[in-house]
Amino acid sequence: MTQRLYYEDSYTREFTATVLERPTVNDHPALVIDRTYFYPTGGGQPHDTGEIDGAQVLDVFTREGDSAVVHVLDKPVSADQVTCRVNWTRRFDHMQQHTGQHILSRAFVNVAEAQTVGFHLSDDSVTIDLNRLGLDDQAIAQVEDLANRIIVEDHPVSVRIVNPDDAEGIRMRKLPEHLHTNGLRVVDIDGFDVTACGGTHVARTGEIGLIKILRLEKRGDKTRVEFRCGGRALSDYRLKNAVVYQLTSLLTCGIDELPQAITRLQDSLKTAQSALKAATQQLLEAEATQLLASAEERNGIKMIKSAFPNRDAAEIRTLASKLTQTPGVIALLGTTGERANLVFARSADLSHDMNALLKQALAHIPEGRGGGQAAMAQGGGNANAEQLAAALDEAERTIAEA
Repeated sequence: MTQRLYYEDSYTREFTATVLERPTVNDHPALVIDRTYFYPTGGGQPHDTGEIDGAQVLDVFTREGDSAVVHVLDKPVSADQVTCRVNWTRRFDHMQQHTGQHILSRAFVNVAEAQTVGFHLSDDSVTIDLNRLGLDDQAIAQVEDLANRIIVEDHPVSVRIVNPDDAEGIRMRKLPEHLHTNGLRVVDIDGFDVTACGGTHVARTGEIGLIKILRLEKRGDKTRVEFRCGGRALSDYRLKNAVVYQLTSLLTCGIDELPQAITRLQDSLKTAQSALKAATQQLLEAEATQLLASAEERNGIKMIKSAFPNRDAAEIRTLASKLTQTPGVIALLGTTGERANLVFARSADLSHDMNALLKQALAHIPEGRGGGQAAMAQGGGNANAEQLAAALDEAERTIAEA
């Protein structure tokens, strides 16, 4: 129904067309036109965007059944003859990434005998999946060098249509289920690679500018390779260079000294954390001793009730554990801050149910929830200091009246 002109020309940005249909797609108006340069999602490549008579093109896809190209818009278009503009920034980015993928995939074949079995291009990521594992740094460097040499040599990139029966020697992941051309569309990077593909591509490899492999990831028995081409590679380098410059300035070292500087920082942090943990334990021991010494004993129970402003919940839990190592102690502790927390604990020689006590106290805490065991329970919610104090008082009264 629609002439797919992008197959023959990836560079046309503006064209006119005749409206054939006005369907609705997910509550959005859409158009089917007689000729289009807008690329529909497919083959691992996202759709083009742009505008048609002032309406923004939100999506472009191939309709099942009749293979019509549907252009989804942000608002209706009433004219029967429309002017269309392809978003060139997005289009050229896709051309760079997709042609770069062809070069990179062939480089992996030549260097490592690794075939591409998957390709994905999105707004922030470009990946290929290879049918093997165990690629080392040397092989990756050789692949990257070969790919960039092909770019520098500025090979012409051409497109032709061949009979599917004559596809021997043409690289393809799988034969397409539906051919929208009068045969198999083949992208030929002169002297280097011939691949069956329906995507948009640059006219010469020099337009890609640069290919940079970012990282490898094991995916089952396959290797996922993330990379960037052209403008994306430049943006990635700018970002990383800015981060490295900031780090070298903060650490007053050269780029080659960064790993050692960061390792020293990590070692220093571990040492400081160990010292802090030891000091905290000593302080908690002293605090527990002081609280026990000042606690009043009622009916054979030392009741310790205390609320701490802006204190870490894990710390008061540790304090409660230390307090209840002494027989005959019940600790009702709370802390305020971004979130209020309660910790109720008892010594092993007592039989009070701290979990039930906590559930009762949480009724005074907005959005309060929590739980635990009979010997210790913890919870919290969005409470202020007064509400926290009321919850602790409620728990104290319950124990006194038991």
